[in-house]
Amino acid sequence: MMDDLLKKATGGLDGVAADIINAASGKFKEKLSEAFAIERLKLFRENIERIGFVKTILNPDTIMKLDDIYFDKTVSYDSCHFESFSQFGKNHVLIEGGPGQGKSLFLRRLCINESKGSSSIPIFIEFRNLKYEKSLRVEIIDAINELGVFIDTSMFDFIAKSKKITLFLDGFDEIPNHVRQKMARELENIGRAYPELKILISSRPDAGISGSYFFTKIKIEPMPIQIQKEFINYIYKCPHQCKSINDILDNSEFLSEVTISPLLLTLFSITYNARQFKPDSLSEFYSLIFPTMLYRHDRMKVGFERLRKSKLTDFQMQKIFESLSFLSLQDNNTRFNSNLFRYYLENATKLCRLEQNLEDVLIDDISEITALIVRDGYDDYSYTHKSIQEYFAAIFIDRLPEERKASFYKMIISNQSEFRKWQNSLSFLETLDPRNYLKYFLIPFKKQLLRLNDQGKVNITYLQLMQLIGEDSRVLVTENGEIKKVYWGDSISSILYCDYSNYAKLEIKSYLKNMRSDICDVISYSDTNDYDDFRTNDGNFLLPLEYVIKSTNCQRGISSYVSKAFEKSHFKNEVISLENELKLVDIYTDEILPF
Repeated sequence: MMDDLLKKATGGLDGVAADIINAASGKFKEKLSEAFAIERLKLFRENIERIGFVKTILNPDTIMKLDDIYFDKTVSYDSCHFESFSQFGKNHVLIEGGPGQGKSLFLRRLCINESKGSSSIPIFIEFRNLKYEKSLRVEIIDAINELGVFIDTSMFDFIAKSKKITLFLDGFDEIPNHVRQKMARELENIGRAYPELKILISSRPDAGISGSYFFTKIKIEPMPIQIQKEFINYIYKCPHQCKSINDILDNSEFLSEVTISPLLLTLFSITYNARQFKPDSLSEFYSLIFPTMLYRHDRMKVGFERLRKSKLTDFQMQKIFESLSFLSLQDNNTRFNSNLFRYYLENATKLCRLEQNLEDVLIDDISEITALIVRDGYDDYSYTHKSIQEYFAAIFIDRLPEERKASFYKMIISNQSEFRKWQNSLSFLETLDPRNYLKYFLIPFKKQLLRLNDQGKVNITYLQLMQLIGEDSRVLVTENGEIKKVYWGDSISSILYCDYSNYAKLEIKSYLKNMRSDICDVISYSDTNDYDDFRTNDGNFLLPLEYVIKSTNCQRGISSYVSKAFEKSHFKNEVISLENELKLVDIYTDEILPF
């Protein structure tokens, strides 16, 4: 009877904890017994269960049970859908997906499923909630302690080797830019130190870990139209309502190619139900979101109009939201407490030249009416999805005077950390602000990548080369110097202009094939510590590409080799043509316009 009660209270975690405790001895066993006391396991269980309750953009006023709303076919890889960690067949896995593809809900679902079993203790941690003041391992330990099980570094080491815990680490791309590469290396070190520890990470593409040798990458596939229609049938129970939306998906190639993620499909269904309007571009699609969310509660209830405490017009509300999105994204915050929320809104009202002291009523209007930012915990608020913040920040930038836009684009080009922060906003600006995007960003950026001089000659420096392929790229080789595989790092180019990056990578692989004996020497003459660090479990060697290049003093040679290849390619002519076209348009504009 008592055993049944304990199992019910802890969800079976007591059995896993007992296995961990029984594997220890002496005082260390006593420490583990205290850490996994029944009361603490109950608290831990309650905290794990909380991740199974979420707010959705479809039902923002209600906290929903994840099991009741989750549609498993939204996350697919190689036509396979996952219900448990064991299906991956690997211990260290990276789930990679674009904005709104359901990465976070997927990790939450797997964590909940893991907690229902009795083989391991699941631990769900959001990267955005870590402080990054200590090593990542210590930050993870602190996060575990906050869940209710208090452990120290020695206990973590023991537990991590026990095969009895699973780490679900959500949102690697939300790590602050200035520490992201360091965190990637620390994650790899944890993976190397604990090969049996199960780790599942989620991230957007090219965020700084996608080229890792130590994590098996699983890229979420876009939802095909058949799954899109099944998703609509799942979230709406009314056959007539489902048929209207699905008919449009069938008949609009543009829409079915846009609504390939659960978020975008849900947003379309909301806007269509409210307006019966079919957008023809991605920017037009997003432009409907704010006005729709501003009134959708009213449209659902005949004769009801939700009072705005701020008494602002639709236009004023949207301008405030755009300014808020820019200011918070500038700080790299998708989640903030009420004081920071007020601070952003105070500055937003100044930018919009509105009266002061509207912050508190604006918090209520934005969170209660639009639901694009929702309460997230006791005193925190967060965007329903980061891509919403990124779009409206792009609208803010689009409204800036040309000289301000030029300064913004220049900052993006010169600072890789800033680029990573704004990369998805740039995707929107390409459509919203095509001329200035072309003039101040695209052409200067491509010219910088190729290092085009005044004579139009390509002269890629070693620094530019690393920006093309990723500074943290690594090459897997045999002891004889034979190249097995190159693990390319993440770079600005691989995100925006993958053709440039891929071309450079092909040329570098070609160059490396002729360096077999040099690579052998790099391995042979490395010191003992480096030799051990480079050696993999299968007897091969994983060498940082930059280490190989610098050790063989071929920075100039490899840069010259790639420059000559680009000189003969279509990429150079493409940039020159773009610049000439833009100059011609400006000439025509000056000739035609009388001012």
